[in-house]
Amino acid sequence: MSLQITTTRAMIQINIIDGKMSIRQPRGEQNIHTTMPKVRIESEKPKVIIDQSQCFAEAGLKNYLELTREAARVGRQRVLEGIARIAEDGDRMAQIENGMPPAIPELAEKNVWEELDYNIDFIPKSRPKIDVKGSLKIDWELGKVNIDYKVNKPIINFQRGKVEIYLKQKPSIKIRYIDVKV
Repeated sequence: MSLQITTTRAMIQINIIDGKMSIRQPRGEQNIHTTMPKVRIESEKPKVIIDQSQCFAEAGLKNYLELTREAARVGRQRVLEGIARIAEDGDRMAQIENGMPPAIPELAEKNVWEELDYNIDFIPKSRPKIDVKGSLKIDWELGKVNIDYKVNKPIINFQRGKVEIYLKQKPSIKIRYIDVKV
């Protein structure tokens, strides 16, 4: 008597479906609003005024009003000096009767020779008066830059993966009796 035993092993099958993920990033949105700066410039052309009248006056170049005043002052001074000289000469002549030496030759000699006065001077002594009139006015307004930015979130798609396990072949044991005749 004999037995035949046949076994079949169990077999499993594993199917794997990979997970999938996609990420898409939309660009952010940006808006820029600009206000331009403003500059205003106002100017008055410069005028240079040079007054040299004092310098000219010191050099003897005077206007008619100053020249008239100066001539009147000098004339008055000379008249007073002349009156004083004549009075002095008269007093000197009056002293002849007191036994003084004769005054006429002495006065004649004094009046013949004019006394000259020499001076060296540098003119002008004053500086000219210089005045500059004019203006420059600058006003400005600052500009502005406004930036608005919107961040867009990423778009993520995800599919889960799968793992499928199943029994492809069931295990089995077959036992058979074989009748063998001898």
